[in-house]
Amino acid sequence: MLERIYFRKEYWRFFEILMFPIAIVLGFFVIYQQFHPEYISQFESYSRILLFYFALLNIFKIIYNQGNIQYIKKIFIDLCAVVISFIFFQNLIIFQVYIVLRQIIILIDMLASTKPAVNLFSRFRNHPSKVILISFAFIILLGTTFLTLPLASSSGESIGLIDAAFTATSATCVTGLIVLDTGKDFSTFGHVIILILMQIGGLGIMTFSTALIMLFGKQISLQGQSLLQGVLGEATKDSIIKLLKAIIVTTLIFELIGGMVLYLKFHAHPFFEGFSNLQIFGHSLFHSVSAFCNAGFCLYPDSFMKFQGSWIVNVVIMSLIIMGGIGFTVMLDVYKNVIRRKHIRFLSLHSKIVIVTTLILIIIGSILIFTFEYKTEFQQLPLKNGVLASTFQSVTTRTAGFNTMDISKISFATVLLMIVLMFIGASPGSTGGGIKTTSFAILALSVWSIIRRREDVEVFHRSIAPDVQKKVISLVMISASILVTLILVLFISEAKQDFKFEQIIFEAFSAFGTVGLSMGITPLLTSIGKLAIIALMYLGRVGPLTIAFALSEKKIRAHYHYTHENIAIG
Repeated sequence: MLERIYFRKEYWRFFEILMFPIAIVLGFFVIYQQFHPEYISQFESYSRILLFYFALLNIFKIIYNQGNIQYIKKIFIDLCAVVISFIFFQNLIIFQVYIVLRQIIILIDMLASTKPAVNLFSRFRNHPSKVILISFAFIILLGTTFLTLPLASSSGESIGLIDAAFTATSATCVTGLIVLDTGKDFSTFGHVIILILMQIGGLGIMTFSTALIMLFGKQISLQGQSLLQGVLGEATKDSIIKLLKAIIVTTLIFELIGGMVLYLKFHAHPFFEGFSNLQIFGHSLFHSVSAFCNAGFCLYPDSFMKFQGSWIVNVVIMSLIIMGGIGFTVMLDVYKNVIRRKHIRFLSLHSKIVIVTTLILIIIGSILIFTFEYKTEFQQLPLKNGVLASTFQSVTTRTAGFNTMDISKISFATVLLMIVLMFIGASPGSTGGGIKTTSFAILALSVWSIIRRREDVEVFHRSIAPDVQKKVISLVMISASILVTLILVLFISEAKQDFKFEQIIFEAFSAFGTVGLSMGITPLLTSIGKLAIIALMYLGRVGPLTIAFALSEKKIRAHYHYTHENIAIG
C-alpha cells in the first residue's frame, strides 16, 4: 500500500515537472503578444498545441491515479479552469494565465521543501511580521506586472508602470483609491486581476496562499505551519486548518449571498438595461467582494450615488462592510458563543470591545454627518435618503471607501469627522486598515481611567494589561509619524497643483486608513505624489506595528531598572 502511494506521488511529481516548460513558453506568449498583436494569430496556433500537451498530461495522470479521489480533485480544478476560460472569455489567454499561475504556486510549494528554503523559513519562523511585509510586496509586484499588460486595458494600450503599481497597491491593500476609471479604463481581464488582488488582500496573503496549496491537494509544510501559527495565533495544526477553512467558507458565503442579492436588485434597475445576465452578475459579484474585503473599488465613476435611495443596495453593502471590518475571529466568536450557546456573556473581551466600539462609531458618525450636511448636501433630498446616506457614509468612511454623497462638496466639519473615522479604521484581523477600533477604545478608556483616578484601565469587569497600552501608544505615534512625513512629501510634490489644504490631508488619511475616499485629486497627482500615496496605502495595510516588529530584533530583557522620577505634564 505504501509503495503504491509513493509510486503515485512520484509520477504526479514527474508530470508536474513536465508542465513547467509549458508554463514558461505560455508565459512568454502572453507577454510578447500583448506588445506585438500582429503575432496573435500565430501564437494562438502554438498555444493550442501546448494546451493539447497539457490536456494529454492530465489524461496520463488520470490513468496512473485512477480511483484516487485526492488526485481526481486536482484534475477537476484544471477542467473547471478550461470551462471558465471558454464560456466566460471565449479565448485561450485566460487559460494560459491560469497555467502560468498554477505552475508558479506548485513551484513555490516544491521549493519550500528544499534545504535553502527550510533554512530561510527557520529565520522567519519567529518573525511572521517580516513574512507579511514581503508577501504583500510580492503580490503588489505580481499585480503590477499583470495590470501593465495591454490586455488589462480597455484601450488595448498599457496604462503605464506607475498607474499599474498604484492600482495594484490599492487593490491588494484593499484601499480603493484610483487614478483611472475602474469600469471604463480596464478590460474584463483587468477587472478579474483587480478582483483577485482584492480577495488576496482581504483574506491575507498567508491565508490565501495556504488555501491554494490545500486546494491543489498539498499538505502544509512544518515551516508553513510555524509561520501560520505566528500570523493566525493558533497553536496546533488542526486548529490552524479549522480556522483557515472557517475563514474561507465564511468569506465565500457572505460574498455569494451579497452578490446574489445585488444581482436581483441590479437586474431590475434602469441603469442595467442592455446588460446581459452574465454582465450584471459580474458587476454584482465584483461589488460584493469589494464590499466584504472593504476595498472600495467600484465600476461606476460616481460610486453608489445612483443607488442613494435604494434600501436593499445600501443595507447589503453596509452589512458586507461591517462583517468584513469586525474581523474573522469576532465573527467566529459570535457564531460559537451567541448563535450556538445562546448567550452573549461567553464572548471574549476582544469581541465585546470590537462590537461595542463599532456600533458607537457608526451611530455617532451617522448622527454627526446628518447634522453637518442637513442644510447643505441633504437639503434637496427626502428625509429617508438623507438618513440612509449619512448611515452609509458613516459605515464606509472608516475603511471601505464607497460613497452615496458627493465627497468633493461636503462641509469642513464633515471632512474633519471623516478624517478621524478613517484614522481609526476597522478592527484587528479584519480586511480593513487604520489604527483599529480596539486601539481607539483602549486610548479612550485610558483617558477615562485617568479622569476617574483609577490605576487600571478597566472594561467589562476586566483590566487591560500595561503592555497592551504601551503598544497602542506606540502604534499611534508610529502612525502619526508616517502620516506627517508623507503628508510633507505630498505638500512639496504637489506645490504647483491647485489643491486645497484639506484635500491633501484627506487624501493622505484615506490612503493610510485604506479607505479609498477622495475629494477628486487622486488622478491629478504627480508621479512623486502617487508614489507617496502608494507608500501610505502599503504601510497602512501591513500596519505600523508590523513594520516596527519586523525591523526590530529579539526583545532584550534588561536586568536592572533606573530610579523613577516625576516630570511635569500639561
